[in-house]
Amino acid sequence: MRPEQDFAWWQKLLIKAKIWQPPHLTMHHVVRDMERPVPPPVTGAYGNEIVTATRPRLVPQRNDNHN
Repeated sequence: MRPEQDFAWWQKLLIKAKIWQPPHLTMHHVVRDMERPVPPPVTGAYGNEIVTATRPRLVPQRNDNHN
């Protein structure tokens, strides 16, 4: 349902008589003011375990162990 259609009968009469203008409210305003959903937990390719030691880096770094 669109937010513009949530007026009482007396509000609709005031709008038709051009006595009262409702505040400009679109679906953008309604969605913007909604409570945001909880983001999902961050998971990597192997769950929450970060695996970088099994694969050598393409560009060696100074602190890497040189075997």
